[in-house]
Amino acid sequence: MPEKTINKKVVENLAELSRLDLTDREKEKLVKDLNSILDYVKELEEVPTQGINLDFVKKTEKEFRQDIINNEVIASNDELIAGFKEQKDKRLKIPPVFN
Repeated sequence: MPEKTINKKVVENLAELSRLDLTDREKEKLVKDLNSILDYVKELEEVPTQGINLDFVKKTEKEFRQDIINNEVIASNDELIAGFKEQKDKRLKIPPVFN
């Protein structure tokens, strides 16, 4: 059986970086699930792929749209500012993003 590269400490570090609050049960399940995924990837790495023709894969080139400069003025700054409910001296008050 392949060596386990994910342990509880690794999962706790990932949870902290992801700002996830995990129970001990969830951590143990993640350890098991992540190691299972890594074991499967290791199995796939052992599949011989030499001589496999990948010509059927369609190669596409990225299509870029042209940048078009539009100097048309839709509304003046004063018109845009007038649309805000709360304002003072051309400063706009918006609702909080985070509570």
